[in-house]
Amino acid sequence: MSRAGPLGLRHVLAVSLSLPLGAGVFVVPRGVENLGGPGTPAAYLVATLAVCAVGVPHAIFLSSPLAEREGVVYFAVSRTWGSRPLGFLAAWPAVGAYAAVLAALVTALGRTLAPAVPTAAALAVLVVVVAVHALGPAVAGRIQLWTVGALLALLVGMVVAGLTALAPANFSPLFPTPTLRNAPLRSLGAATVATLVGFAGFEGGVALAASTREPRRTVPRAVLSGILLAGAVAAVAAFVALGVIPWSRLVFATAPFTEAAASALGVAPQSLLVPGVTLATASAALATVWRPTSTIRGLGDVVSGIDRATRSGLPDPALALTGTLAAVVVVLDAVGPALYLSLVGIFLPYAAVAVSAAALPAVRPALYRRCRLRLPPAVLAVVSVFGAVAAAAVLRYVVVLDPATTLGVARWAPSLSVVPDAVLVRDPLLTVVPAALLWELVGVVVLAVAADYRAEHDRYRPPLDAAYDE
Repeated sequence: MSRAGPLGLRHVLAVSLSLPLGAGVFVVPRGVENLGGPGTPAAYLVATLAVCAVGVPHAIFLSSPLAEREGVVYFAVSRTWGSRPLGFLAAWPAVGAYAAVLAALVTALGRTLAPAVPTAAALAVLVVVVAVHALGPAVAGRIQLWTVGALLALLVGMVVAGLTALAPANFSPLFPTPTLRNAPLRSLGAATVATLVGFAGFEGGVALAASTREPRRTVPRAVLSGILLAGAVAAVAAFVALGVIPWSRLVFATAPFTEAAASALGVAPQSLLVPGVTLATASAALATVWRPTSTIRGLGDVVSGIDRATRSGLPDPALALTGTLAAVVVVLDAVGPALYLSLVGIFLPYAAVAVSAAALPAVRPALYRRCRLRLPPAVLAVVSVFGAVAAAAVLRYVVVLDPATTLGVARWAPSLSVVPDAVLVRDPLLTVVPAALLWELVGVVVLAVAADYRAEHDRYRPPLDAAYDE
């Protein structure tokens, strides 16, 4: 039976687009153009297909009865493998990662709106964003729709203007350097991995499932459509940037796509960059709140009371915890160290969902039969394994290169101006890896405390070995 909710396809699509577009779309393809040369737009298209392979496993689980619950990563992993602790530890990294991203976004907005008192302004922005969500999903979804709609309108206008100023000669030769000519596929592969980072947060719309009409049909379509649309926008933006600005000069552009569009329009780049980045950052901040809040509510299956609801206008425990985590990062001026966790905490759950989907038909056939979206098991396994490999490639990229490089191609890159360069130009083995391990250790402690609490209050949870078996 279909369940009515206040949100529809367009709301889920808006949230799914907010982070993959983000303020970083205005600087596309900075950080990638040296890897792919004039053929960089092709890397964005290949990356879009790779992210689709990550999105399909999410869509499979969202087409099942699990769409009725909050926290898709937790329920996908825990119900597939019959282990609540495993599901918790797979979902837990996303809580810290998105709290860090939220802190970076509100800090950037605070410095833009009130540079004299940036911390106070950032906290004020955070309070407003949390208050919007406290008013309910209908209000937050409507505002999200307006901000993303305005952002897309601006981007379409910039694309149309840029296309009128293209110089086809900029794409010849396609591989202008010996490195690119001698190993074109390797160069394209390196550029593709870098562009994959820009899709971080594509699954934001899954957090709306519990508040969406017919979620098992609506949310999978919105998530996959969001990937395709975000990929198309990024690829076209890269095409415009390279078509207007010669590749040899692109390295000197601080915001290639914006500068290309501004050149075509005959205006100063800042007249597009400042309002565009502000709008995109605000939209991304509003969308970012959904993901950790939904994950925390899902973890109420393990941590008693964290999924408790409150009356409209008041933050529930999950929303309050999301806001508190971000506020702590802002107050401690720890945005940089917190961001060490961001990409690892986002892509680890992607890999966990992909591996779970690959095993779903064999490990949990009853649940698989209840999915509205069902690929043949062999096809699902191939797609999911490819998605897991794509996520693993990003994780390798993140733990090999310094945070300044990897975060530099994320779509919240303009927000990194609030972080001193010395904080991000660090060895990932001394920053990213310890941050991920420390946060997962915190998760283990939370699990242990929650287990003690349930034992003390005699709150028995049935085993999951027979979940959805009929």
